Amino acid sequence: MMETLVTFLLTGSLIQGVLCGFNINLPKRVEALKGSCVFIPCTFDIDQQYKDDLTDSAKRMWFKDGGSTAVFNSSRPKTRPLKGEIFGTATQKNCTTRIDNVRQSHNGSYYFRLEANGKLQYNYTEPTHSQVQIGVLGSPPKPTLSVFKDQQKVRKEVEVIEGSSVSLRCSTKIFCPSRPPSLTWNSSLIESITGQQYQSQTELISDLNFTVSHRHHRVTITCTATHQQQKQNTTQESRLLSVQYAPKNTSVRINPAGLVLEGRSVTLSCSSDANPAVNYTWYRDTERPLNPVQTGPNLTINNTDPTHSGRYYCTVENKHGTQNSSVLLDVQCEYYE
Repeated sequence: MMETLVTFLLTGSLIQGVLCGFNINLPKRVEALKGSCVFIPCTFDIDQQYKDDLTDSAKRMWFKDGGSTAVFNSSRPKTRPLKGEIFGTATQKNCTTRIDNVRQSHNGSYYFRLEANGKLQYNYTEPTHSQVQIGVLGSPPKPTLSVFKDQQKVRKEVEVIEGSSVSLRCSTKIFCPSRPPSLTWNSSLIESITGQQYQSQTELISDLNFTVSHRHHRVTITCTATHQQQKQNTTQESRLLSVQYAPKNTSVRINPAGLVLEGRSVTLSCSSDANPAVNYTWYRDTERPLNPVQTGPNLTINNTDPTHSGRYYCTVENKHGTQNSSVLLDVQCEYYE
């Protein structure tokens, strides 16, 4: 069965009955995943003339708008259509309620009723009913993944310089505090990564802080949120790292490899790992460039002779640094018998 998001909307950030000093405080919106639970934070007050009638034996009930039977009753919390738990006591004026195993049939409008001794019996329906509307999604929303560089939020592809610090923050909503979700990190590198987690009543947060190296270039880092309902349901959000770094692992090779005979052509090829791409300059024996100046990753010498023998240097450069490598070219005379 596909897990479904159930959304309860309680109209007005403060639903308040002002008659005779009765009032109630409810959130404007609460959310739950189908098959999970939902918390409705709630407190109430009564007119002071009834304060002696309020005891902990008072019934705290929820009614569905239009119905005449309580769908939740604190005296029998497991036997009504809405099964769960109401917290605190009546004398604490607490009506916070947890509803378990949320179903689509729970859609509707609900109001709170207090029944105590004597004349203290009151429906908290003024000035409006607490409206509850249901919204159905096929899965929980994706986690929120933010990236910070120098304490500034950056766009989806993260451009950083090697050696700098990067912070990623992943968060997901806690729909049911008694069955909280989990957040895990992974990347396209083999190494495992672990974030530091924080939890409030409504949100789970995981922070990942690290110093980037050239190995992180074009690496995708993914945060996965796993919600526990009737079955596990996972959603993901990813960010791609683009790391700029100075040239590394510069090398030169001779093609064709092996002995170079006089009169043949030979190509020296230079390669380097860098971002952004490097510029290539070729030198021979000294620090002076070849004449004419030779650039590009390949240096081709046609119709070689022994005067071409010597050590050739390839210098690579980008805005973050330089590196060089060399190779010894030995051109041999070809003897005929």
